Amino acid sequence: MKKYAAIVNPNAGRKMGKERFEALKAIISEKETCQFDLYETKGENDTVEAVKNFGASYYDQMIVFGGDGTTNEVVNGLMQVPSPPPLALFPMGTANDVATYLEIPKNVEVYAEMILNPRKIFVDVGKAGDRFFLNVAAGGLLPELAHKVSSEKKSILGKFAYYFEGFLEFPKQFFQTIEIELDCGEKRETIDTLFFLLANGPIIGGFKNLVPEASLNDGKLDLLIVKNTEFPDMANVFLSFLRKRVKPQKGIIYYQVDSFRLNSKQDIEVDVDGELCGKLPMDFKVIPNALQLITPLKKD
Repeated sequence: MKKYAAIVNPNAGRKMGKERFEALKAIISEKETCQFDLYETKGENDTVEAVKNFGASYYDQMIVFGGDGTTNEVVNGLMQVPSPPPLALFPMGTANDVATYLEIPKNVEVYAEMILNPRKIFVDVGKAGDRFFLNVAAGGLLPELAHKVSSEKKSILGKFAYYFEGFLEFPKQFFQTIEIELDCGEKRETIDTLFFLLANGPIIGGFKNLVPEASLNDGKLDLLIVKNTEFPDMANVFLSFLRKRVKPQKGIIYYQVDSFRLNSKQDIEVDVDGELCGKLPMDFKVIPNALQLITPLKKD
């Protein structure tokens, strides 16, 4: 008999998480003998402890119904389990970047087929200080914008809420730059920047071409730093973000790294997968092949 652990954020996806879970459970139960153990998230970081407890038992799969923030808590729980079960994402948030990249279906019946006939892939996990992340760590302008977007705007506009807020805030933020110190082995430099992104996956906040070389299982993290530069150059960088295609250009630094340290004399918050996790200085690194994700079978 197969055993499934389900982590459901009851507030995600216009509060449809429990309904999606029940529908999936009914479909799978008709096709195989199985057991479902359910945990509904309650508050900040409670999910981490619940997943650690779930992970101590044997499960064929763990399924998370939620957005990037819920997934981040699940990942932080699984990374503290010696032999974590494969993780399946049911996308119900605003961006759902990793699920989008993996082409995870949102239709419950199609999703059930993926669960019943899974393809498992190993993926890397990033670490920012003491916090693990599946997709991205960031600091500066972009995470500030993300945390300014209201839940109401997210519900109505989805990921376009971030673009809307960016249009409003960019002129105000242009001169509010931060100075960071990058220590990456032999590379040591001080950079006047607007923000930095550290990507494990290639899609960030719905943008598909910000870190074109990024991969979930290449053993590297992709560091993108947007420097403070002349206004015309900065405007071109910002427009390229809105067009979802960032090319090598003046004002952008792009490295592939496996570990490094960032410091700043300013009070800079770091965001991982949409959740604040601390302030600089902070060490960052990648843990290769740390977790298994469930994906659809490849089509011939």
